[in-house]
Amino acid sequence: MQKEFSFGEKRVLLTAYSDQIIRVQYSAPGAESLFDRYNLLTKPDETIGTEVENGIAVPGLTVTYADGIVTFTTGRVTRTVDLKNPETDAVKAYFNETLGGMRPEPKQIIGEDAKRSYGTVDFQQNPKYFTVRGLEDEVFYGLGAANTDRLILNGKTYLQRVVYQANEMPVPFLMTKAGYGILCNSTWWHGVDVCAKKENEILWYLPDGDIDFTVFAGDTLADLLERFTYFTGRPALLPKWAHGLAFLDQYTADQYEVMRNAAQFRASKLPCDSISLEPGWMEKRYDFSVNKKWSNGPRGKFLIEEWARSKEYGKIDPNFFTAALARYGFKLHLWLCCQHDFTAEEERRIGNEVAPEIPDWFDHLKAFMNDGASSFKLDPCHTVDNADEGRIYANGKGDPEMHNLIQTIFMRDMYRGSAEYTGKRPMHHYCGGYTGTGAYAASNTGDNGGGLPTLAWTLSCGMSGISNVTCDMDIFKKAGLHYCFFTAWCQLNSWYGFSHPWWAGEEMEPIFEYYDKLRYRILPYIYSTAITANMTGMPVCRAMPLIYEDEALQNCITQYMFGENFLVGAFADEITLPAGHTWIDYWTGKAYKGGETIKGGIPANRGGYLFVKAGAIIPTDEPRQHTVPGDTKHIILEMYPCGASYYDFYEDDGETMEFKAGKRACTRISMVEADGICNIGIGDREGEFKGMTDERVYTARVFASEKPQSVTVGETAVDFDFDGQFITFELGNAKEATIVF
Repeated sequence: MQKEFSFGEKRVLLTAYSDQIIRVQYSAPGAESLFDRYNLLTKPDETIGTEVENGIAVPGLTVTYADGIVTFTTGRVTRTVDLKNPETDAVKAYFNETLGGMRPEPKQIIGEDAKRSYGTVDFQQNPKYFTVRGLEDEVFYGLGAANTDRLILNGKTYLQRVVYQANEMPVPFLMTKAGYGILCNSTWWHGVDVCAKKENEILWYLPDGDIDFTVFAGDTLADLLERFTYFTGRPALLPKWAHGLAFLDQYTADQYEVMRNAAQFRASKLPCDSISLEPGWMEKRYDFSVNKKWSNGPRGKFLIEEWARSKEYGKIDPNFFTAALARYGFKLHLWLCCQHDFTAEEERRIGNEVAPEIPDWFDHLKAFMNDGASSFKLDPCHTVDNADEGRIYANGKGDPEMHNLIQTIFMRDMYRGSAEYTGKRPMHHYCGGYTGTGAYAASNTGDNGGGLPTLAWTLSCGMSGISNVTCDMDIFKKAGLHYCFFTAWCQLNSWYGFSHPWWAGEEMEPIFEYYDKLRYRILPYIYSTAITANMTGMPVCRAMPLIYEDEALQNCITQYMFGENFLVGAFADEITLPAGHTWIDYWTGKAYKGGETIKGGIPANRGGYLFVKAGAIIPTDEPRQHTVPGDTKHIILEMYPCGASYYDFYEDDGETMEFKAGKRACTRISMVEADGICNIGIGDREGEFKGMTDERVYTARVFASEKPQSVTVGETAVDFDFDGQFITFELGNAKEATIVF
C-alpha cells in the first residue's frame, strides 16, 4: 500500500513494505532511488498495509503525514520527523565545520606506491536535512564501522562516507531499545548528528539528492535487526569451509613458497582451509585492469601455462599448483584491486545498453576460477582512500552520489557472477561496505590490525546487518589471537613478514595451535550460528546490548557473545557476567553467578576470557585438518546442564546455493536437569539437504562436578568415562539418555 501527499513542489510518499516497516520518500514525482533502480532492497509486500487518517499502518507501526511533519507510532513510542528546511544554510555550515567540509584527508594505501591527485567539485548542490524529534534520553546503535572506541552513537556527528582506515563500512542505520530504527536510503555521502547538536534530536544532513528513509519497529534490538536485514538483505551464508582458517601468504610468495607453507600446515597438524595470495600473484603490480595475468616469469613464479589452461570450471590441469592444493584440502583466494565502473553492468541488467566498452567485471575472473581459484580477496584500493569527485560513471552519476553505493554493487557483482558461473556458494571478502554489502560477502576490518578498535567495528557492524566480519589476526599478541579466532571467519595475514605459526616463537606457536584446533572442534556450532544469522540477521559476534539489559554492558566493546552460548572477553583484565545466568569458565571449569565482575585469572597461555552459559548445548566435531563437504556423520555434544535448555542445531550441505530454497535441516536438542537427574533428548532432523544421510551418531560430553551413579541410553545402561569435569558416553543413534547422580 502507498499513500501520497503534496508538499511544496514535491510529494511525500509513504509505502508499506512489511510488518513493522514503512518507507518515507520526499522527492519530485517520478524520482527513482538508485537502491530501487538496481533492485538492492526487498520489494514491498503489496498485500500489506491499511489506510488510516493522513497515513498508513502495518502491524506494529503507523506513519502519518501533515504539514511537513512525518509522525510514526509503534506500540511503545511516538516520534516525529521534520521535513521542513528553514535553516538549511546553518545546518550546512554546522556539518561542514564539524566534518571538515565533508572531505577527509586522503591516506596512502598501505603497500601501494602510487601517488594520486583528487579532483573536487561542489557536490553540495541541493542541500537539505531532516530532524528526528521527541527522543527521550534514548541510546542509539548502528552506523556500521562509525566508531572504534564505543558502541553507543550518542553525542557525536558522523560522516557517512567510505573512508580508508577510518570508516570503511558506514551503514546509515540507527536503532534504539525504545523500539524503533531508521535507515537513511540516500546513496550520497552525507552526515548524521546523533544527539550532539541537540541532546534529544537526530539531525540528518544530505548535500544533495532526496530525503528518503525507512522506519522499522520492534520490541528489541534483535527484532529491529531482523526487520532491517529483511529489508536490505540477510547476512550472506558463506560456504562451510570459509569458517575455517585462511592463511594470507607473503606478497613475494611464489608457487613453491605456497606449497611449502601448505605442506607445513599439514605436517604440523594445524588445521587450515585456504591460502590467499597478495597482489604479487599478478604479472603487473596492482593491476586494476580486466586483462590481468599470472606472474609467470623465467623461474615460473606461478607456472600456469596458457596451453594447459582449461576453458571450463572444474576441469583444472592436475599439474597446476592450485590442483595440488585442492588435493590436500586447501582453497585458494586471489587478491584483487579494483577501480571498475560497475554501473555499466547494472544498467545492462535492467535493460539499458550503455558503455559496451566496459565489460562485466566478473567475466575476466572466470579464467582464474578455471585455474583453481575458489574465491577472491577484494581490495577497494582507490575507492576508499579518497574520491575523485569529478568522476562520472556509466549511469551518468558522479562520485559523491556513487562512492558509497559502488561498494554494494561491487560485492553483488562478485557474488552474483561467482554463483552463476560455478553454482557454488561464494566466499569473497572485502574491507569496504555500505547498506546491503553484508548480504553478498565476508568483510574484514582492512589495514587496521587486530586490536581493540577493530573489535568495536566488528560489533557495531553486527548491529548494522554485517555479520561475517573479521580482522587481521595478530599472532604475536595473545589478546588479538584470542579475539580473532572467535569471529565469524578468521584469517592469519602474513603478507609482509613472518606471521607463520611455525615462526611465531616457542611461546606463541602452541597457543596458536590450541586456538586453531579449538575453532575446528566447534565448527558445527559456528556454522549453525552462521545459518541462524542468514535466517534472522542475528550476527555471529553479538554485542552485549543485543542480548542483555545489564547497564554495565550497554556500551561494552571488550566482551561479546559468540553465538548464543559462548561469552568472549578480550583486551581487558576484567569481564562482567550478565545477570540471570550461571557462567562457567571454559579454561578452569569454575562456575560463577551472573551479575559478577571477574578480574584477572586469565591463564598465561590464553589471550582472554571465555565463558560458557550454563544450559549450553554445543555441537562439536572430531579433529580435522580442514573442513569436508557433505554431511557430518558423527557429532560430539558438549553439554552444560542447568535447568531446562534447548538448542536448535542447523545444518545444510555447506556448499551449494540450495539454502536459498530452504534446503537445510534442524535438530532440536533438549537437556533437562533437576533433582540429581539429567535427561537428554535428541529430536529428528527436520528438513533435508543435498547429501544428508540417516547415519548420524552422537557422543555426549556432559559437564559435571561429580561422577554419576549411572548413565542410561534408551533403556540400556552404558559405560561412561569421567575425567573429573566431563562425563563422556556414546549415544550412537539413540534419541534419549538419562544421567543419575
